[in-house]
Amino acid sequence: MTYHTIFVHLDDSVRSWDRLAMAIQLATAHQSRLVGLFAGFAPETTWLYLMKEAAQYLAEDRARREARREAVRQRFQRTMADGALEWEWRAVEGDPITGVLREAREASLIVAGQYDAADPYGFVATQFAEALVLESGRPVLLVPAMGEATQVGGRAVVAWDGGREAARALHDALPLLAGGTVQVFCASTASQSLRQDAAPASVAARMLERQGASASIHHSPAGADMVIGERILSCAADFGANLIVMGAYGHGRFRELALGGVTRTMMASMTVPVLMAH
Repeated sequence: MTYHTIFVHLDDSVRSWDRLAMAIQLATAHQSRLVGLFAGFAPETTWLYLMKEAAQYLAEDRARREARREAVRQRFQRTMADGALEWEWRAVEGDPITGVLREAREASLIVAGQYDAADPYGFVATQFAEALVLESGRPVLLVPAMGEATQVGGRAVVAWDGGREAARALHDALPLLAGGTVQVFCASTASQSLRQDAAPASVAARMLERQGASASIHHSPAGADMVIGERILSCAADFGANLIVMGAYGHGRFRELALGGVTRTMMASMTVPVLMAH
């Protein structure tokens, strides 16, 4: 198994280049095509026309955003100029969530970033990362806003509750987990503990072992969503993991996304890259 096309979300935030470095590492390891997909903040223009000199403001704002996008494009192209990988640059116009979702459904894997409130250029759109995870239909590897993430997959924790989302995440992550050392963290939230169709952790372990991974199982009692999320993070720290794999839970209508508690905890508090699938 491998990833034929990896998309990496680029903007003019500081952490954009950490995401690119990770995407290049993964694309090199899997001989994947790499697409740098630029999407930055775009203001809602409807209400701006109520302002005086709105047209001038919009023209100046557009010029600033285009200049920043061009600077990112040039740096991306310089980084990729050695020709070691097949690559492509794309940029979306208008609503960044709509544009990125339309493009990224082509991807085998999306590399994106945790929202960084400390970076003034880190905001793309409300619930941008959440929309990628819940609406793209593709696995999303989220890079933390803090710390260094230089390698993923050699040592990982897989969060397993035996459900559909966990199974999909594990299957999507197998190219990263093959040949590695993996701890299967088996726990359910209190609301899921009675589900009858949950596959046991031994199923996850067998899948991993068939990919040449060394798998162990850690059982944790059921608990509240936030408690389970904190236990997963603690397990990853104790295990020395450089990757967490988990199913993402949530739903939404009209771009108002409601995340499950474990998913929300992880997206807010991740300390290592997290691969999520929904």
